Amino acid sequence: MEIERPTPSTEQFARGVRETNNRDLARGDHHPSGGYTPRAFRHYIRRVALVAALETHEFKTVLDVGCSEGFLTNAVAERFGVEAWGVDLSTTAVAKGHDRYNLPLAAAEATRLPFADGTFDLVFSTEVIEHVLDPALMIAEMRRVSRKTVLVTTPVSRSPDEHEPDFDLQDVGHINNFDRATVEQLFGPDARLASFRCNATLALIVAVGRYMPSPVNDGFYAFDHRVSQRWGSPEHALKALRNRDWLIMVPGTGSDSGPPRWVCPTCHTDLLWEANGGVLRCATCDSCYAVHAGVPDFFEPALSG
Repeated sequence: MEIERPTPSTEQFARGVRETNNRDLARGDHHPSGGYTPRAFRHYIRRVALVAALETHEFKTVLDVGCSEGFLTNAVAERFGVEAWGVDLSTTAVAKGHDRYNLPLAAAEATRLPFADGTFDLVFSTEVIEHVLDPALMIAEMRRVSRKTVLVTTPVSRSPDEHEPDFDLQDVGHINNFDRATVEQLFGPDARLASFRCNATLALIVAVGRYMPSPVNDGFYAFDHRVSQRWGSPEHALKALRNRDWLIMVPGTGSDSGPPRWVCPTCHTDLLWEANGGVLRCATCDSCYAVHAGVPDFFEPALSG
């Protein structure tokens, strides 16, 4: 008889994800570092799709939610010449990203963003929402802090219960499945749905393309994207031409609140820097958040004084 495991609380699950990611990242990087890395081919595919999707958009400030070490955050900043910020649950990830790219990064939950309403022109997140216990709240937060556009990518599922939720984080930690009906319900009628990463060309990348020297490997990634956009789709009758990732855009709902700055994730008011305690203190609710080597940790309040 199969025993049904209870769903963990939001805090319990987030803490488990944070601890697991910190442990894994202490042993090695999640994102490419120190030059081209064949095993990180999925990130190069996402970079192509992300940049292509943003080519026709105008934005000056951007937030990457679930940024890990900031590979895609930095890619968008460099490609479009914009100011880029990032948050991730993992303190190890954001510390690495801050050191590597000198970007303003912080540890924070996707469902409690430490920014005022409408702080950014663009807020994006790649392959994160499938790991979040409350995806509707994540989308609401992303839309709140965006004044123009929200972009999300996530794997395509064939049904809303394609995989059992990995609450114990024994595999990749996916707890949500996103078929078309689920995506449409979650993002609403004003969402624009697209997709990328085609089965046929992905197989070529895995077998050959990712091992090629630059710029040949870039050609494989670009070819995959062209095929996925011209012939592929999530529900294509031919499995070889099915796209494997959703790319969803919805408008932001926040009004312009000025340049990006860290605020309290609980009450969204300004923070005061206390140098002697090494913390940011909320001017309204008096919560304190630790700062290590220029990287704030908004996951939980810290003791000060």
